[in-house]
Amino acid sequence: MFTNISWGNYIVVVVLLGVSWYLFVGLRFYFAEIKDIATGKRKFQFRSYPEIPSNSSYQESPDSTLSQSYLTESDQTFKDVDHLVERLKNVVADAAQRKLHQQEFVDYLGLVLIEYPSVKNSPFRSSVSELIVSECDKLESIHLTQQEAEGLWNEKN
Repeated sequence: MFTNISWGNYIVVVVLLGVSWYLFVGLRFYFAEIKDIATGKRKFQFRSYPEIPSNSSYQESPDSTLSQSYLTESDQTFKDVDHLVERLKNVVADAAQRKLHQQEFVDYLGLVLIEYPSVKNSPFRSSVSELIVSECDKLESIHLTQQEAEGLWNEKN
């Protein structure tokens, strides 16, 4: 009975059924959105699902609370690192403009690093020290090594 139907015909019928099903669902449940997009009242955007509010009525496990606090702490560390990088670049530009001596520049860097204690104990500390060294290489009169940059963290804090 099914030997008269070829695979090509079968695939065409399945594709047409699938397209018609999705067309029916789209028109039935999303007609207003499709109409708005077609008339240009609204641009097409993928749906973003709302975040669960923090004061919701479901019970959180202690593990999820711990992971949320860790995520907020790491988010704050990322923000601190971004701010510190911007500050360090501004400090180097300022030092180049004012032509500071090396000791003045090192003291200035130490004061900036004091403002970011969360970065001192984070895994980003060595990367920030490398940034300090690379930024100092841009200056003609000031040269710091990696060890000296690491020493700035311990010296002033």
